[in-house]
Amino acid sequence: MSGSDKSYELQILKMMVNKHLDESTLFNKQNISESETKRDQFVWDIATKIYQQSGHKVELSVVRDIVDSRIRAIKNQLAEEARRIAEQKAQEASEEARRIAEAEKARNITESDPQFLSKVTDALGKFGGDERKAKVFVRVRELISEQLCVEEREVTLDSHLSNHLGADESDLIGLVMVLEEEFDIEIPDEVAEDSLGIGINISSGGSWWSSSSSSPSSFSYDAGEQCIVRNFVELICEKLK
Repeated sequence: MSGSDKSYELQILKMMVNKHLDESTLFNKQNISESETKRDQFVWDIATKIYQQSGHKVELSVVRDIVDSRIRAIKNQLAEEARRIAEQKAQEASEEARRIAEAEKARNITESDPQFLSKVTDALGKFGGDERKAKVFVRVRELISEQLCVEEREVTLDSHLSNHLGADESDLIGLVMVLEEEFDIEIPDEVAEDSLGIGINISSGGSWWSSSSSSPSSFSYDAGEQCIVRNFVELICEKLK
């Protein structure tokens, strides 16, 4: 048999073996470990099937090499996917660390501002000299003022965000999100409802957050008596412990 004939024979053999590999449930990413365990049995079965169909005796080592090549290709694919996932997670972690660092830097700059410190000094008496709570209150007051377009002097500890400061449902949702980002905390739906008196009852189900990204069929808005500035400050201080 000439060299070209042997090359052609090997090409046809690879085509047939790969066809059986494609049809097998073993040689995929999910079952790669099992495919290695059952490789030799698979090689024998393929060689036997080719002989039964064509009368051609195939060298087992040739079939083995083709099967091993498929297994290596799947392993390389899995390794590449794992590498991409690891890189993505590392990038996300790096971005989160950068975001936290920038937020902390901005917070430190704010808290070192003489005007901010003066506001904190003025607020100390409201918290029995607790500087930490006074700083949180001053920053919360600034953010409420910005979000609701009201004067800071209008924002007191006992101000009701809806009744006194005119916040509607979208204002409150936006304010909670801003506070979460500012203080790097999470305020779950149930906490917002229980501690802050913020609740939106959506007829189609889901949480009150969904109203900020979609339009439910109908909802009723309710800002309970707990929806006062003092409770926002207390909750944030509790979360920061």
